[in-house]
Amino acid sequence: MKLTLIRRKTEAPNVESFVFSPAEPLVWKAGQFLHYVLHHEPTDNRGSDRWFTVASAPFEKEVMITTRLTKEKGSSFKTALDGLKIGEYIEISDIDGDFIVDDPTQEYVFIAGGIGITPFHSILKEADRAGIKLHATLLYANRDQNISYKDEFEKFAQNNASLDIRYIISPERIDENLIKKLVPDLSKPIFYVSGPEPMVESLGNTLEKIGIAKDHIKQDYFPGYAGMVS
Repeated sequence: MKLTLIRRKTEAPNVESFVFSPAEPLVWKAGQFLHYVLHHEPTDNRGSDRWFTVASAPFEKEVMITTRLTKEKGSSFKTALDGLKIGEYIEISDIDGDFIVDDPTQEYVFIAGGIGITPFHSILKEADRAGIKLHATLLYANRDQNISYKDEFEKFAQNNASLDIRYIISPERIDENLIKKLVPDLSKPIFYVSGPEPMVESLGNTLEKIGIAKDHIKQDYFPGYAGMVS
């Protein structure tokens, strides 16, 4: 299916959102991802396709990709995406992913590193629209004070007294001590971790070390980002 670019917006320095209109109605669950193909020349060794979480909420009916753009280390795919003009298109297939919230009565801890915030944006925006008061703590690690979606997150928290949002700014890190400090009862919540693969792997190990059962840990990897909060 083709997605036509209808607008774009800057979320933070070097973080851009691209909003597309699908050629036909598209159904997905908040937190899922799509396979995207953007044909371009020249193409580097990473190829012409990527997997991105749908950063928009399902009720919006539009597909939003939010990604970090870097001129120095950027791939040919990111360069082509950045150069896409309004009215031009990208192709998609394969809606997938189980990084979704099935039980709104459960307690959650959402942990995001950098651009790994996108599934939580979709999940929390969909819940806010539906009037679902998720009992959740969001720990959002970022390299600086330029927080993507910050205004929206503040609105979601104002609408839901059970939503606690904490911004963890470098050099502070999300580690065992911080988790124990901010989540007093570790036995209750399900932990969702999203971000660069090294971060997700490290925090998965940390959660298991402090006694979180494997079936209470969900992980979502963003390949291609080496840093802790890329």
